[in-house]
Amino acid sequence: MATPEPYRIVLTDVADKQDRQLVEDGLVAFNATRSPYHAAASEGQHDQPLDVFVRDADGTNLGGIVCATLWGWLSIDLVWLDERLRGQGYGSRLIALAEDEARRRGCTRSRVTTYSFQARGFYEKLGYRVVGQLDDFPPGGAHYTLRKELV
Repeated sequence: MATPEPYRIVLTDVADKQDRQLVEDGLVAFNATRSPYHAAASEGQHDQPLDVFVRDADGTNLGGIVCATLWGWLSIDLVWLDERLRGQGYGSRLIALAEDEARRRGCTRSRVTTYSFQARGFYEKLGYRVVGQLDDFPPGGAHYTLRKELV
């Protein structure tokens, strides 16, 4: 007769916040033992938000970029502009402002991700270069990671 395994693996499609938090906390603790940067993050040194928005005369937000700085990097997380503003240089100006502030904060690099149906060419015109490509994500498309030196 086989000895029963002391542990069981459970597959679920119902997210349990406590179970997920346990995995996240465990990874954070592990990373802190291996990296001084992660150790500092686990002690409260987190990324610093850096956002830039376009507003009309009434103060209505017409889009912008949502970023953060951490470990000498600018991470551009979200970029969106109202259709009326596209193709008029607002996107380039928003990125330039974020990059300037990131430099002021001591950042020397920037990163952004985009899909093949989004803005790869836009970022490349601004000096970003593809450093990672995941083909067929989504099916028939691609997902790109781009970076730029800010010095």
